[in-house]
Amino acid sequence: MISETMVQKRSIALRLGMIVRQLRRDFDREVGTLGITGAQWTLLAVVVANPGSTQRSISEKLEMTEASAGRLIDRMVAEGLVERRPKPEDRRAHCIYPAEQAAPVIANLTELRSRHEERLLAGLSEAERAELVRLLDHISGNLHG
Repeated sequence: MISETMVQKRSIALRLGMIVRQLRRDFDREVGTLGITGAQWTLLAVVVANPGSTQRSISEKLEMTEASAGRLIDRMVAEGLVERRPKPEDRRAHCIYPAEQAAPVIANLTELRSRHEERLLAGLSEAERAELVRLLDHISGNLHG
């Protein structure tokens, strides 16, 4: 027999999962207006937040294979969104940086993300927003052991 507590816990996980899918779908649709895909914006966000990351570290952050990350990086290099630079201490590795010509796309993504987040959190006070961040960080910490 399933207890009410178990149903409530499952309900929270289910809700979080559904919210994540809704957020991604909605934001992917919006970034499509900028001419980039959902996969490209997430990779670009990782590179902007962590310039000089290796393909391996990017693939880990995006939870994708190195080969998949490599193909995506290749496409984004060809489109002028990111660039590869040799890693000084390891000639076999390359570091990934945002390309200079990607600056307008990054600025548009930043504005879009800000509007999207404001819509998402509409009606929540600053204290509630801070508490939500604290709770989500706590949940994330639980998942990472």
